[in-house]
Amino acid sequence: GNSSSENKTKIYTMYGESVSEALRLLTTKSGNVPLFAHNRVVVVNENLKEKSLNDITDFFVRNYDSRVSQLMCVAKDKTAEEIIRAQLFQDTVKSEILENLLEESYLQSIVPRVRIIDVVNSLQNPLTVLCIPAVTVIKNENNEDYKLVGCALYNQKGKVVSYLDTEQTKGIAFLNDTVKNGFLTVSISQGEKATFLINKSKTRYNIKTVNGNLVYKINVKISCDIDEISDVSNFSTDEKILDEMKNAVRTSVSERIYGALNVLQKQNEGDCVSFCKILELKNNKLYNQVKDDWDSVFSAIQTEIVVDVTIRRVGEETLKK
Repeated sequence: GNSSSENKTKIYTMYGESVSEALRLLTTKSGNVPLFAHNRVVVVNENLKEKSLNDITDFFVRNYDSRVSQLMCVAKDKTAEEIIRAQLFQDTVKSEILENLLEESYLQSIVPRVRIIDVVNSLQNPLTVLCIPAVTVIKNENNEDYKLVGCALYNQKGKVVSYLDTEQTKGIAFLNDTVKNGFLTVSISQGEKATFLINKSKTRYNIKTVNGNLVYKINVKISCDIDEISDVSNFSTDEKILDEMKNAVRTSVSERIYGALNVLQKQNEGDCVSFCKILELKNNKLYNQVKDDWDSVFSAIQTEIVVDVTIRRVGEETLKK
């Protein structure tokens, strides 16, 4: 409409034996045939009971009017209906808010971007588990807000096996080499805090065998700018302070990566970082030897993390001084 028009949304609920049946029955309430090409996000319950993710995604893949680029998220500690019916600000299109939340969080390297096609492809690979952003609803005075609460891990049967918290999910972004932007807040000397804006990051892998065990050397090269320091009066640009900041960034990135790997490997939750695919590309012969026992192989992989940090800018005001 025009600039004076208001966003109006109506929410219809319908139940069926399948996703297709429920969606088709919407016509009995709305009087219109749903236009699935306009769908932005698919929200699923964390506990699907008799259903699995395969059952949910099958309709969206087969239907000619649907787009497999639709985003997907998991409703944590809430039902999917409670997420959709959240009492947000008045006159808002909730699907647009949820879509923007997922997209912007992906661009800030907080959660992965998971589309319908990604779910289908992942569930067809017996060696991997799937990592899907988890969303909940929190009370904010008279309104409710959406909040990201990490990611849910799904096994090949399409069932939730575990959750990663927000910091661990950020580690997944480094492991998957999807970090392009984002931020890091680290502790430096005397209890001070510094926040860095990431402007570039690249993760590379080298694989070797030591005493019959796989060793993945993970090389992260990251460039960032200083965005804020808690006590600027003690800040200087000498090499000693900058080296201390670089070490703090290295520690932060390494901890996030190790935190994610600890859940995936030590707790045997599975490979959602495509270590199997990396091995297949780099050493296909070795991959063929171990792929039939990948779960146990993955949990025993040793990792070495090397983080190369460049501080590109310290801030214009600091440089003028």
